[in-house]
Order: sequence, then structure tokens, then C-alpha cells
Amino acid sequence: MSNFAYMSGTGNDFIVSPYTGPTSEIQIISLVADSDYEVDGVIFVESIDDSTVKMHYFNSDGTAAELCVNGVRCTAKYAYDNELVTAHKMTVVAPVGNLTAVVEDSVVTVNAPLPTYSSESILIDNIDGIKSQVGNPHFLVSVENVENFDLATFYNKVNESEHFSEGVNVEIYEVVSENFVKTRVFERGVGETDACGSGALCLFNYLYSEKIVHNPTTILFPGGELDLEFKDTNLYISGIVTYL
Repeated sequence: MSNFAYMSGTGNDFIVSPYTGPTSEIQIISLVADSDYEVDGVIFVESIDDSTVKMHYFNSDGTAAELCVNGVRCTAKYAYDNELVTAHKMTVVAPVGNLTAVVEDSVVTVNAPLPTYSSESILIDNIDGIKSQVGNPHFLVSVENVENFDLATFYNKVNESEHFSEGVNVEIYEVVSENFVKTRVFERGVGETDACGSGALCLFNYLYSEKIVHNPTTILFPGGELDLEFKDTNLYISGIVTYL
């Protein structure tokens, strides 16, 4: 790959490179194996016009994903820094639709799709959780202590249940205050990651809709913070993007 970069969106680490054509699953796995860093995925950025790029995203196991919001934020930052677009506000074409992103120095904000969720909880291993969707599926579980919870073991039990035949991302969370939530995530096709933008969207939308948190709210992942906010009916997510 030429002109590639290692980038981090609030702890989600990616290989980012210009799009040169279709890539096989084996090629993705090889890129990840040869990486200088432990990455969560690979992103190819395709220039469409002066204000539009397309994100081709793959998990670290070579599978494609419906949405990776932190990947969208890295895509926007990479496109702006490498002059694939001419303005700091752009459209990023993703599998879930066209998303508007704004790059302001190291902070990238995305006008995100609105998640849905089921009001009926699902019981797995005597633990209640909420099913949510934002292009990709999520299972949101409240716990007493995010740091000490055995997320890997619980994820396996969720994955083995009859509720998620195509896999799911599992978020455990702890509401610290009306504007601050701590969370960890185990993503399908990747494993436990330091952050998950789509998970943050699902979590905030559910907690805010159920009047558990206020607007705006900061969600803290092991990799850093993401800020979530509704402005009218639009949902925005923002956070730091850095080069590794």
C-alpha cells in the first residue's frame, strides 16, 4: 500500500489507505498480521468528488461491517489531511448511508444515524440486556463495575444464545452521573476493543430516550472519551482522531 497511515479514533486503531480496487479477505488478514500495531480494522478511502469520499471498511478478521463510526471519523480526517476533499466538512459514504463529518484539527464530529432499540429486555446468564441496532447489532448491559466484569466470558454466552444468530457487539456500561457513562465493548469479528462509535450511539440513544442520562453525555471507553449530543432530532458524535 502507498500513502497508508496508522490512525486511532478514541482507541479504535486502523490501517488507512487510498482505495485502489476490491480486496480479498485473505489480503485484509495479511495486512493486519503484518501491521506495526494491533489494529481493529482496515479502511480504504475512495475519492468521489471534492466533498465526498467512500469508506471501504473491514474488521481485523477480514469480514466487512455495516458501520464503524470511529472508522468514519478516521476516514474523514485522512481524506482532509491528504486533500482527497477540499473542505473540512464532507460526506462519507458508508454501508448504512451517507454521513456528514466535520474535521476541526484533531476533533472529528459525525452526524450519525439514529439507532433503534427494543424496550423488552433479553435475559442471558441471569443478566438483563437491551438489543439495539444502528446498521450493526448491539447488546447493552448495565453492570455494577465495568472494570471488573468478565466481558469475554459473558460475550461467549451471548454469542452462544439463540438471540443473535449473526453475532452481536456487546457493551457493558456503568452510569456514573447524568452526563457520564463508563463502558467496555466486545465486538464481533474483532474481540474486545478500546472503543466503539456505533456502540456509543446505541448506548446514548437508549439511555437518553429512557431518561437515564441527560443531553449531552460523555461516554468513557478504555481508549478515551466520545461526546454524544442531540441537536433537534440530529444525533452527533465527536472525539479525538490521532496518528499512531
